[in-house]
Amino acid sequence: MIQYSRSDLFKIGEDLAVKHLVSTGYTLVCRNYRQTYGEIDVIVEKNQRLIFCEVKTRSYHSISRALEAVSFSKQKKLTKTAQSYINQNPQFHNHQFRFDIIVVLFEPGLDTFSVKHFEDAFLPVPYC
Repeated sequence: MIQYSRSDLFKIGEDLAVKHLVSTGYTLVCRNYRQTYGEIDVIVEKNQRLIFCEVKTRSYHSISRALEAVSFSKQKKLTKTAQSYINQNPQFHNHQFRFDIIVVLFEPGLDTFSVKHFEDAFLPVPYC
């Protein structure tokens, strides 16, 4: 059985999320976009739509707890950060956008990972 550090587990989870997205037809635009008020793990594009993805990697199988970790406060930060990204990248001004959550579950006993993609996981949150 392999033991991963938290940072290794998160990196693997993010890499698997990107691999999953690309294999299902998305184009990678950016990873780890940071502003002082927040970070977006993965940004992809498909069919004139920009998708901002929050990746949650867990070593226990609780999808609901992983989804709950994207709290209202976190959604607010993601919305503000996404707006900043769109403002800084005028090539995406005419794109629609959405927020997805990708949960990567690690099964330590089997040393396997599974990826669950939740499209349109939440609506933009006003941050004023």
